[in-house]
Amino acid sequence: MKRKLFLTIIALVLVTVMVIGCTPKTTTNTPSEGEKGGESKPGKEKVLIVRASGDPMSFNPDTLPDDNAYPIVQNIYNRLVKLDASKQIIPDLATKWDVSEDGKAITFYLRKDVKWHDGEGVTSEDVKYTFDTIKANESYYMSSRLSIVDSIDTPDDYTVVFNMNQADVSFIADLGWYATFILPEHVYNNGQPWEENPASKNPIGSGPFKFSEFKQGESITLIPNPNYHEGAPKLDKIIFSIIPDDATAVQALLNGDIDVYENVPSANVAEMEANGNIRLALNEYPSPMRIIFNLKDKTLQDVNLRKAIATAINKEEISQKIYNGVQKPEYNMYPSLIEWVSNSEETSPRFNIEEAIKILEDAGYKKDANGFYVRGLTIDVFEGSGYPDAAKLMEATLAKAGIELKVQVHEYNAWFDKVGTQRDFMLELQGGFMGPDPAALQKRFGTGVGSNYGEYSNKEFDDLLVQGASTGDQARRAEYYKKAQAILAEDIPYIPIVAFAGYDANNVQFINLPIDGAGKWGWAEYTFTDLK
Repeated sequence: MKRKLFLTIIALVLVTVMVIGCTPKTTTNTPSEGEKGGESKPGKEKVLIVRASGDPMSFNPDTLPDDNAYPIVQNIYNRLVKLDASKQIIPDLATKWDVSEDGKAITFYLRKDVKWHDGEGVTSEDVKYTFDTIKANESYYMSSRLSIVDSIDTPDDYTVVFNMNQADVSFIADLGWYATFILPEHVYNNGQPWEENPASKNPIGSGPFKFSEFKQGESITLIPNPNYHEGAPKLDKIIFSIIPDDATAVQALLNGDIDVYENVPSANVAEMEANGNIRLALNEYPSPMRIIFNLKDKTLQDVNLRKAIATAINKEEISQKIYNGVQKPEYNMYPSLIEWVSNSEETSPRFNIEEAIKILEDAGYKKDANGFYVRGLTIDVFEGSGYPDAAKLMEATLAKAGIELKVQVHEYNAWFDKVGTQRDFMLELQGGFMGPDPAALQKRFGTGVGSNYGEYSNKEFDDLLVQGASTGDQARRAEYYKKAQAILAEDIPYIPIVAFAGYDANNVQFINLPIDGAGKWGWAEYTFTDLK
């Protein structure tokens, strides 16, 4: 017998969470010369302009966890479930779902009124095709996570059953995260790899907006899907304006050239608060800045060195100097924002140069003629969000402890290729969502998982994560996950630096923006956005 979980599954899966090169195609749907966001004059289009920090790597949303593509594909495609503004799970293509008593069968019931942008109907076969293909391709982001799925059944056009080989209450939440968008089988199942399919450059989805144009390095334009199953969008056009430089993006917002800027620099908050045309809202996310150690590197396999590095990083200084205190120092090995499960007792080390030196000397490290115990370490960092500046502060304090660290800054896509694809790094500085459930620890640090860039492996840690995911009892889950965090605090495969928080800035002319949609629409979704 099955028990109905519908939205109440959230109580098991999520308790307290907040927040984480294509060829240009030209169309006639381009903005007119001098067009600005927010304009609404007789005969004029309602145009929303959203700041994008870089080019998407692909318009196929299921191969890679691409932050630059996320807000774009969120509006082109649908998932079974999605995250809202508070990063809770809400329905998307699935209107409801059941979990069997043993937790090993999850059944989703689909909407019956959904069409692909080309007019074909969306069915359970599209869902099965999407996840079967992801599972079969180990390089795809969610492939390893789908190892807990033995098979997917489609008893009818609007019912999908995931048959699991182990109970895992966090799996539903995962389906609302990265790289789980449903793709049209009739478009993609043509014998070509997804990466080579023309639809990965000219996407066909089922979402509220259709792809119109991509100008590499400049913009992506979406136009409304008039047949969207939740009603036609209110906007006539969304333009994602690619502005990598934060200072340039700030000025564009102040000038009215863009309407939406997520996570504005902390140094510009006061200026924006004084601007009557801008609305600010603080968002906190379980997405801490963190250093990842490449544990395949022989030098970094020494836990004493990793502990010394962690002890020689001044998180308070980074918080204040780079983020004006908006992004707080993070010591817990799972985001402290999620209080019910975050371990605040067994944490990463506090800043202490003398202690860092003692750790090295007790481990047998000797100073060279220039006062360094360790030389030749590098850290790979992507541009923007204060990361290069934070890395420079780390470089300076580590030098005081006799640890040489050289900062290497890259454009984001180049950083991802070097770090995420090639795994060619010693230390790397990343962010990234660690929600919507503590099972995210498995996705980040589980043995053999694709996003475990440092290739950390600890069987006891893995076993605790399996136990934590297999029970719906919150107190027991917290116990397992706190023990897992204690292991991380001892092994130091990574160092949390600062918690992620930032102000979203929006043109006051617009209503029903993503920040307003808790419980109602998806994060980064503009289906219901309109001018006042």
